[in-house]
Amino acid sequence: MNKDNKLSCIYYSMNKDNEQSCSHYSMDKGNKHSYIFHNVQLAPKEQIGIHQQDTWELTWIITGSGIRIIGDTTEKFVSGEVVFIPPEIPHCWYFDNEITDKKGKNASVTLFFENNLLNNCSDCFPELLEHCQKINKLTNAIKFTGKKTDKIISILKKMRKENEAERIASIIKLILTIAENEDSQCNVGKHQKIDKEKKRLDQINIFVICNVKRNITLSDIARHVGMNRASFCIFFKKATGKTFINYLNEYRIELACQLLKNSKNTIADICYETGFNDMPHFNRIFKRIKKVSPSEYRRSAIIT
Repeated sequence: MNKDNKLSCIYYSMNKDNEQSCSHYSMDKGNKHSYIFHNVQLAPKEQIGIHQQDTWELTWIITGSGIRIIGDTTEKFVSGEVVFIPPEIPHCWYFDNEITDKKGKNASVTLFFENNLLNNCSDCFPELLEHCQKINKLTNAIKFTGKKTDKIISILKKMRKENEAERIASIIKLILTIAENEDSQCNVGKHQKIDKEKKRLDQINIFVICNVKRNITLSDIARHVGMNRASFCIFFKKATGKTFINYLNEYRIELACQLLKNSKNTIADICYETGFNDMPHFNRIFKRIKKVSPSEYRRSAIIT
């Protein structure tokens, strides 16, 4: 995972099977909606962490840039991209804190819909059958390019001003557009088969990134990955060669270094922003890892 402090996310939840979930994006089986349309503006730190859901997701990034993770692929993203993600592929956007609008927000539009919407469209309108089947066959996440991107953005812009019923016609236009001309798109991620150890380590890394400012205890992280404390400590030491506390301190100190170099925050502020509870402890851990004090590190960073 990228450790640059410019990239932010928030804590995400785990379901009873210890799988990453994004419950507020899931379709409610009891409601009368066939889709969810979100037109949102959020601060970088308010963005949701890595998640997956049982719906298709079409996302247009209006304002913002950073690192995008979809399945097995991690790469940079910029404003203006449009990505289409099949169900059950883990994904997230980690936004750069410095690329926002005048209000300090990132803006995006996202459309969620289930396979049922595609099936119902093809059942009601045989003319749409071929197009819906093309979409249903997609297994990789795709990013659109060229005029196809412009066409999709134009439809999504219009949808922001439409009511729920009017958006149905626009969704049909999107289905037609997504299904056409496969040359105007590229793969940006697919399902990744990972072993249990790597999956558990990924969960630990993401939890730390998303909760670094909080007081993270061994009980917290062990519970998060479905283990007791003793088993977790043995697993982590065997998998990484270090204790979790040492790993956590090293991550926090690297984060502090980024802030010392790239921000004007006081050393005291940086201490608390990186999850340390008091200055003497922060100074002691920093000097043990970096061999210099935080103030000496900052001075040398300015000189270089």
